[in-house]
Amino acid sequence: MLFLAVLYSLIWIAIAGYDIKSVFFGVLAVGSALFVHATLRLYPPRINPIALFEFLGVFLWQALLGGIDVARRIISPQLKVNPGFVVYNFQSEKLWVKILLALTINLTPGTLSVVIEDKQVLVHTLDVESYSEESVRSLERLLDRVFS
Repeated sequence: MLFLAVLYSLIWIAIAGYDIKSVFFGVLAVGSALFVHATLRLYPPRINPIALFEFLGVFLWQALLGGIDVARRIISPQLKVNPGFVVYNFQSEKLWVKILLALTINLTPGTLSVVIEDKQVLVHTLDVESYSEESVRSLERLLDRVFS
C-alpha cells in the first residue's frame, strides 16, 4: 500500500505541480484511490522493473515507427491504406498481460483493439499487409516477463 501511495503521489505531483492547492486535492485524490484499492482488492501482481523498462523502450520505439509510418501514408499523394481486421491469439494466460497488450495495441498508431476475448483480440489495422504479428508477439512476451 505504501508503494501505491508513493507512486500515486509522484504521478499527482508530476501532473498537477507542487503548490498548496494541488497538494490538498492530491491528498484527497490519492487517499480516495487507495481506499478504492483496499476496498475492491485491486492489487496488480508483482512487477519486474527491469522488464518494465525494457517493455517501455520497445513500445516507445514501435510507437515512433508506427507514427512515422502513418504520417508518411497521410503525406503521400496516393493514400496507401488497406484497412481491415486481423485476429491476434494470446499466448499468455495472465489476465494483466492480455489487458495491457490490448491497451498497448490501442496506443500504437494505425491499430485499434476492437474485441477482446479470453484467447484472442480482434485488431483493426490501417494496413493489413503491413501488420506484424511478430511485433505484437514480442510485446506480449515482454509483458509476460514484466508480470513474472
